[in-house]
Amino acid sequence: MDTRFLLTLLSVVDAGSFASAARRENLTPAAVAQRIRSLEAALGKPLIVRSGQQVAPTQNCLSILPRLKKIAHDVAHIAADFDQNGVSGPIRLGAISTALSDRVPQVLSHFASQAPAATLNVTPGTSKELYASLLDEELDAAFLVRPPFKTPKSITCVGVETQPIVMITQAADTRSPEKIIAQDKALIYDPGSWGGRLATAWIKEHIPHERVLCELDAVEAIAIAVGHGIGYSIIPAWGGLTELASVKRINLAQIGQSRELVLAHRRLNAQTLQLLGAQR
Repeated sequence: MDTRFLLTLLSVVDAGSFASAARRENLTPAAVAQRIRSLEAALGKPLIVRSGQQVAPTQNCLSILPRLKKIAHDVAHIAADFDQNGVSGPIRLGAISTALSDRVPQVLSHFASQAPAATLNVTPGTSKELYASLLDEELDAAFLVRPPFKTPKSITCVGVETQPIVMITQAADTRSPEKIIAQDKALIYDPGSWGGRLATAWIKEHIPHERVLCELDAVEAIAIAVGHGIGYSIIPAWGGLTELASVKRINLAQIGQSRELVLAHRRLNAQTLQLLGAQR
């Protein structure tokens, strides 16, 4: 069975049409359809349901997708077997938005200087999204907030940074936290996110619901808005926060919570972890 045909099937399932998969694979739609028919003949099962221009995987196809993804992952990493450092193969890295700005640039520098033959693909997303992609073996590693539950043995979480929860307001603000809360509207770090839930209890106790302007899972956007004089917020003090001269940071010892950034990964070796700025 030709592994290229299996990879084409994955492209079809992901793209939802033969035409889109053909563009990804640099093939014609007819060639993509022929590869799918060949796989269906070899396996004796229908794999794709066609409906006009759109296609969808059959239940038979869905049942073998995990194995197909593993095959695709192994094929993509064959080149790494010839590299003594184990980092020449493609590394699929995910990163939450704050890590994109203060972690990924350093990672790119490490790969450029220490592993120039390696290919690094970076995918942005929320912690929940990136963790789901790790479980589905669509990523090799991801910078995300430590999951609020026990992870399976296939996923290892390496602590990278502890970020205290702080209040932020405009840089020139001299008011006390109490006056800020009483006089301004709050921009709330989404309480449904893994990082946002850390301060939920304190926020519910100290900030009246009618004083909340909005909720969003984007702490950089929150900080920029606060720097422009749009309310205040309670967020984790990630590394890049110190670079925002328009924002003042106020420590709130009574919260007693911190957001932990981790590098969650699947079986990466020590050399690759070092390039990603983490240790076992």
